[in-house]
Amino acid sequence: MSVSTSISSIISHDLLIYSSGSIPIITKELNLKQTLLGGQSFRWIEQSLNEFVGVLGSYVVRLQHQNDNLRYTFFTNDEDSIRNSNDNDRRVETALILHNYFQLTIKLSDLLDKWCKSDVRFENGSIPIGIRVLAQEPLENLISFICSSNNNVQRISKMIKSLCEQYGKKIGIFNGIDYYQFPTLDELDRVDLEKDLRELNFGYRARYIEQAVKYIKYTVDGMLFFDRLKTLTTKEARIQLSKIMGVGRKVADCVLLMSLGKHDVVPVDTHIHSIAMTYYGQTNENTNKQQLTTANYDDISSFFEQLWQPLSGWAQAAAFSSELRLPSSPRDSLQSPVPLSIKRSISTKEILSEKIFKTMDDNEQCQRIKITRHRGQLRSKKLVSIEPMKEISLRPKRNIKPIDRY
Repeated sequence: MSVSTSISSIISHDLLIYSSGSIPIITKELNLKQTLLGGQSFRWIEQSLNEFVGVLGSYVVRLQHQNDNLRYTFFTNDEDSIRNSNDNDRRVETALILHNYFQLTIKLSDLLDKWCKSDVRFENGSIPIGIRVLAQEPLENLISFICSSNNNVQRISKMIKSLCEQYGKKIGIFNGIDYYQFPTLDELDRVDLEKDLRELNFGYRARYIEQAVKYIKYTVDGMLFFDRLKTLTTKEARIQLSKIMGVGRKVADCVLLMSLGKHDVVPVDTHIHSIAMTYYGQTNENTNKQQLTTANYDDISSFFEQLWQPLSGWAQAAAFSSELRLPSSPRDSLQSPVPLSIKRSISTKEILSEKIFKTMDDNEQCQRIKITRHRGQLRSKKLVSIEPMKEISLRPKRNIKPIDRY
């Protein structure tokens, strides 16, 4: 029995090893952690140090990058698929899945040499290397980024996990965690999809997902829609995607880049907007605004598409990754109640409400705390002042906990 078989028998009781192997690739060509956890896909977790587990198609996949080799193991619950194939065919199949997923025919070192000549931030190492654009299934990618509206990476991951658990086929349990396939178009075509998703805390995104499923299945001939988009120009494909309810420019651009092979597309969110203003002097009448609008989206996207040629979308993935605070320890993304700070969304600074509360701190001082809510953002809380205790000395003592539940 091999070492990998021995390990898997301990951590997985209902999955079988379908295939395992390794692909030679240096760290300069693949930063595995920042690629998998960098806000492109939302199905991967770091189960132990430098060991990542996720789902590709009908397989649970474990990946490790060690000694310039991408080591992989594919797991399945389908005993017949193993019985009716041979080791070599399975190894070729799984290696090809990873080659396509990480798009390994594209050499990052060649791109980096060109980016360094046009952008000093690549040259001085401010932008990390080894970040690859993942080639993802278009339906999963589309729904994931519909969920990204006014959201953060951790919460998107939990929403996609809930969606798969509710509608996808179960693959098996690996190291105590249930893994499911992403649901198909038919599995999502349900009468009460919006209602069910709202009960799963998808909010207004529930309607967008339901309408996207119906539009793709009944209006544009199902999954063939995405195949046709690959044959169109970027502009034409973007127009077709934008006909789907809930799909704006950023969501469309993420699908173009990560699922349709449009490598020069630069999606822009609030953080790319901030990068453009902070490091690249993009402060004309459109970009010199706090919020991201259609006008400055076009300006920023066009600027980076020109600056980061060729494959400017890949450079964007690296630049975005430099702004992303990854989980500090394995499985943080599943266990920590604190959301990651980064947002994959376009949001404005429009103030919806402001409220001032008074409360007593541990030093018997009266605190005035202002809570501000902006459209498309979490609330912000600010200590306005500390006042003498006598101001509320006749009132019951309160603590700050109710404010945290606001």
